[in-house]
Amino acid sequence: MRIVLSVLFTLIFTFQWGWAQEQALPESFVLHKVKRQETLPQLARLYNITEDQLKQYNPLIDKVGLKRRMQLRIPVYPTQAPVEVAPQPTTISTVEFTVPPKATKWRIAYTYGISIAALEALNPQIKEGLQAGQIIRVPQKTSENLSAVDTTYNYYTVKPKEGYYRIEKKLGIGKAVLDSLNPGLSETGLLAGMVLKIPQDFTGDLYVEDALLVEKINLWDSIRQVETPFKMAVLLPFKTKDLELDSIEKTKALLKRRNLHTIALDFYSGVLLAVDTLSKAGIPIELSAFDTQNDRGVVRTLMQDDVLAQQDIIIGPLIPSNFDQFSASPALKEVAKVAPLSALPVALRSRVYQSVTPEEVLRNCMYSYLLEHLSAEENIMIVADSLHRGVERQLKYMFPTATLFRPEPGGFLLPELVDSLVVDSLPNKIILESANFSLISSVSAQLSGQINDQQSVQLFTTFRGTAYENPDMSMGTLASLKFTFPSTYRPMYYQRGAMDEQYNKRFGNYPNKEAKRAYDVTVDMVLRSLLHDQKPPLTPLGVTEYTESLFDYIPDKNGSFTNQATVILQHEGLGVVSIKN
Repeated sequence: MRIVLSVLFTLIFTFQWGWAQEQALPESFVLHKVKRQETLPQLARLYNITEDQLKQYNPLIDKVGLKRRMQLRIPVYPTQAPVEVAPQPTTISTVEFTVPPKATKWRIAYTYGISIAALEALNPQIKEGLQAGQIIRVPQKTSENLSAVDTTYNYYTVKPKEGYYRIEKKLGIGKAVLDSLNPGLSETGLLAGMVLKIPQDFTGDLYVEDALLVEKINLWDSIRQVETPFKMAVLLPFKTKDLELDSIEKTKALLKRRNLHTIALDFYSGVLLAVDTLSKAGIPIELSAFDTQNDRGVVRTLMQDDVLAQQDIIIGPLIPSNFDQFSASPALKEVAKVAPLSALPVALRSRVYQSVTPEEVLRNCMYSYLLEHLSAEENIMIVADSLHRGVERQLKYMFPTATLFRPEPGGFLLPELVDSLVVDSLPNKIILESANFSLISSVSAQLSGQINDQQSVQLFTTFRGTAYENPDMSMGTLASLKFTFPSTYRPMYYQRGAMDEQYNKRFGNYPNKEAKRAYDVTVDMVLRSLLHDQKPPLTPLGVTEYTESLFDYIPDKNGSFTNQATVILQHEGLGVVSIKN
């Protein structure tokens, strides 16, 4: 009986202690890097906490399990009653602050511990935006009391009437973690305009812009009835003169191959579906199509066409050199001219819209990501072919201890060299820079073969070109390497949406990436134009997203606009997931 009572007393004490700990808030946190073969029970005993408390402040454990080298936040609970804090005065002392270049309201508000609304109340002149060099008022604080923005986290601005429950539904993060990351939150509660620190793994369906989680803009919600038809033209290299219409077999054979004919037809089909969708939503469109023949002489002739000068939007030509020639026409200066398909830069002239995020913007975004997520403690390797020596130099500057691999002339790495440099004592992080499919395919296969229980290997690139779209590229290999890259669109492998089904119903097959791209570009440009009744659209709106593509047009040189929307994607299973926008 004594043994039973003793066991019962121990169970009751343990339950009461655990319950009391769960009700208390941690007074601080310590970091722990998970070692090989460590388990949750071991860590709970080591730090004298429960497994539930460990999971509570590390919600990623429930998603992916406990992984080696995972950084855990270990709560440290108070051993005595908390000291009562005196109420803060309702007025605050302020000082002058000069706005630095590229500063944002949320960063200033977070740094000085106030809401964006409070910052605007102190400075009514900034409601329309900040300007570099502008002098504003901020709370008077010492440097020790400022809250530095941590690039390993994201941030979120609390919306009016938004509570913990709604934020958890939106981002997947609970009250306990929010309170632990944002000191003082448990006392003040959630306030509209307050900026919260959020783990990077919890973004919900939001877009990350300058580390701030923002809602994607849905222009369909702002749609209105239009009386005057919207005039739009597309200039595509159909190359009809090359089609032998009197020979059906030759024409069929030509259209089976991937070439400018098929790319133009696929793109045009996406435009047609977009026009149908917009028309059914109450936006009548007059669509005109022109064949550029991929001929500069034909393009020169089209530049003089009076019909084109009367358009609201012109999409194309597809080829950047043809587009540059066309956009130089003085008669088309005030017409929106959209470069729709290529990431290669085009001449930034009046009303030119570079709709694909430029390669330079994508690379710079990935450079920042790599600096945040790779460390000198890891085994970093750089593989670059002869056409990417500039990128190689930049990466070597960022990671001085990285090992350089130079591919063999045949486009492969020596197997014995790979075997010697991939190690099991550290995570292996390889950055591959090439547009050569043979090299990409062989290197990814070699690296995938190195993965085992003792060796982890991950593959990155700063720019994912068309070589990765090769049908012989193994999605399974890329998934095994957690291949990570920047993109201006989210390829929806093996997934069907409403647009896919509508396209299939009309054309008898599912759309490829060119058709989806055409649909997205067309819908976005028309809806942007109508939102503020601007033809062409001149007001930056923020990020929009449709079937796959993302758009965030920023004013550029000479009255032009460049899409700078970028998302960091990672291969997982048969598809890709967004890990940072």
